[in-house]
Amino acid sequence: MNRSLHNLLAAVEYKPHQDTVFLVGDILAKSTEAGSLAILDFLVRQNCCAKGVGDAPRPSGSPARDSHAKPAPCKPVYAVRGNHDQMIVQWRAWRDWFEGLQLSFPSAHLYPPQRRSGSLSALAASLASATTTTASYDAGPPVGTGEQFLALIEAEWLRDRADDPSGAGSDAEEWVDVARKRARGTWRAEWWRRIPQPGKGRTSKDWIMFGDHYYIARDMKPEHAELLYSLPLVIHVPSEHFFLVHGGLLPLDPRKPSDDKHQPLAHPPSPDDEEEVEDEDDYDYEYPTIDSGSSQHVFPRAEPHGEGHDNGDEVEELRVLQERSLLEDIPHNRDPWVVLNMRGVRKKGKVTRRGDKGTPWAKIWNGEMKRCTGFTGSARDVPAAEHSPGEDEDTEGDGGVGGHALPCYPSTVVYGHAASRDLDVRRWTVGLDTGCLYGRRLTGLVLTRPRTDAGGPTRTSPLYVDADDDADEEDDDEEESSDEEEDELDETAPEGHLRDMNSRFARVAGGSAIARARPRARRAKTWTRTIRFGDRDSGVEARLVSVKCPKVGDLS
Repeated sequence: MNRSLHNLLAAVEYKPHQDTVFLVGDILAKSTEAGSLAILDFLVRQNCCAKGVGDAPRPSGSPARDSHAKPAPCKPVYAVRGNHDQMIVQWRAWRDWFEGLQLSFPSAHLYPPQRRSGSLSALAASLASATTTTASYDAGPPVGTGEQFLALIEAEWLRDRADDPSGAGSDAEEWVDVARKRARGTWRAEWWRRIPQPGKGRTSKDWIMFGDHYYIARDMKPEHAELLYSLPLVIHVPSEHFFLVHGGLLPLDPRKPSDDKHQPLAHPPSPDDEEEVEDEDDYDYEYPTIDSGSSQHVFPRAEPHGEGHDNGDEVEELRVLQERSLLEDIPHNRDPWVVLNMRGVRKKGKVTRRGDKGTPWAKIWNGEMKRCTGFTGSARDVPAAEHSPGEDEDTEGDGGVGGHALPCYPSTVVYGHAASRDLDVRRWTVGLDTGCLYGRRLTGLVLTRPRTDAGGPTRTSPLYVDADDDADEEDDDEEESSDEEEDELDETAPEGHLRDMNSRFARVAGGSAIARARPRARRAKTWTRTIRFGDRDSGVEARLVSVKCPKVGDLS
């Protein structure tokens, strides 16, 4: 949604030389290929400008620079991967390998010229019959490289789709399945064996040929691919104590009690106590995990904000240690599929991408953050957190969360991915996906802190957190649900070790979808609203800015 992205940047008066932009994933696919490639061009150009390479984009209405003048450095644009971005990364990495492959076959004169074998529908029917064998299929003369084979089957797919637009040729998955079967016993089978097949279970959406992800991966430039490969799964901003992620993060291992000694928030952090990560921390975890090097520490630790903390520097240091332990010590947060796809947590800690199953992960996060009371009582005896259970007026009588206090300080997660839940703002999580792709809105979170230059007036320094809104195909059915149904889904009772959590915890007044609470604002071309974000003494001012997107199908 390239035009909507730039409409949003214009609405917040984005200054590329001053402002830092974060994108919370799914920046590509499910719209137009041209739009996706345009967004990649913008990101590459902006980051080249940040490195002092090439020309920098100018704010609207600013005079042209002298062609011989050195461009001022831009602020970079940061982004995390979304689940759709990841599917494009996978296809591109595979193509980089496959296109250069070379296979040797018998002399070409041993193969008769390729001829048509009738319509794809007829061929599919014949392959399903017991009397037909693939020996009757003419595979044509062999090709020697992966690049040539992809060009061959892409051309055949387009031909069959044009010849049979309402039959088997109209469905890419069916076409690929038939093409694999008819290639058995021919030279083509050796190439098809090296082409990944669609996954099952939680990877069922991966490796679908001839879809958006496949063609964007094919048509992007090398610099586009290099940028996508570099995108982390999580961005940690320790100076403001928040994370950016596409799907979500968990504040605890949901398979264990919240007070288990291995839970990162269950014990105070200490720079002198480097606990060994025991193998049992990942016990019975079903999927492979990666180390926390997949996260990106964007900014250095900031000086503590506010006054009255004798041990302010130490508190900041310990907070950052504990935040990093959330990424390192919880196996779910090191599972790429989880951070890209998670919407809820089911019984026994099973993560799901279904928005109508289990406990919303944002509720779990807010429940744990609400219990944080600082590091008082630890061996280092640093001051307690100022955010105590039941203290925030935004929760409107939630009454706190069941369970004991935790030796921690709260941190915030900003995310996308959940278009069916619309704008979901809670005290310690901000969900920005407002369904731009579905003709609704594109929403950004604008963070500013007043600052005073030497000898100059006070001004603001913005940070923009934007969501290029998208969702899995399974969200499409949920888009039509009523407000009452959405609220009911968001109130699903916790299961397993999470059963003591207050089901009404951390709801912002008006419900999770703030835009629906203000019908007039929802219809407005652009609207803005102030929210609370992070530590109350940090000086950060936060507001939401939302722009209207084109109607579905009107992407020109």
